[in-house]
Amino acid sequence: MFKNILLGVDTTLKNEKALEEVSKLSGEGTTVTILNAISEQDAQASIKSGVHLDKLVQKRSEGLESTRNSLDEYGIKYDEIIVRGNAKEQLVKEANSGKYEIVVLSNRKAEDKKKFVLGSVSHKVAKRAHIPVLIVK
Repeated sequence: MFKNILLGVDTTLKNEKALEEVSKLSGEGTTVTILNAISEQDAQASIKSGVHLDKLVQKRSEGLESTRNSLDEYGIKYDEIIVRGNAKEQLVKEANSGKYEIVVLSNRKAEDKKKFVLGSVSHKVAKRAHIPVLIVK
């Protein structure tokens, strides 16, 4: 079992299967770090519409509530990181920080039926991370 798991979460994706896999990889003493990235495009759009970045971070945190609830149900401890920047780059940077043993990503798009075999985020992370990456469909 893994002690430190990095879970990349996009609030627009369905993450149930990824969370189920995280529960299988977890054991006593496991901590899952939930990472969500606010793109520059989203940050700039919110600022232009008069929404402060702090409010956007709060909204993203609210969007991660179901993820936190699922981890609570599985009895898994977690941390949450919401960063500003490109999701691909932020996930790779965090994955290669030396703090984690595995990265878990969902590749299941919420509503878009047209998709590549691997999404661009999961593809880049899988290529550039120095630790194992589990991509859940």
